[in-house]
Amino acid sequence: MLILLIVGLAGFLMRRFGYPVAPMVIGGILGPMAETQLRKALAISQGDLSALVTSPFAAIAYLSLIGFLVLGLFLKRRQQQMESEPVDAEEVPAP
Repeated sequence: MLILLIVGLAGFLMRRFGYPVAPMVIGGILGPMAETQLRKALAISQGDLSALVTSPFAAIAYLSLIGFLVLGLFLKRRQQQMESEPVDAEEVPAP
């Protein structure tokens, strides 16, 4: 019951402050699967964490993830700047 209350409260707060709930649901579903795969990878590499970042695929995946995060932050900041700029009366066509 306590977990249900906490998840419900988190969902309520997310909706209240305008955050999407779907990523939390997807994380709740994929999180245990990711943990299982991480445990398998660490067991295969005998606990060596460098095995998670040394393959070319992992490097490309991490770089693209960082690129998407930076791009998302850049686009959000750009949108906020465009929304906060005042519109000149000369630029707006008359009806």
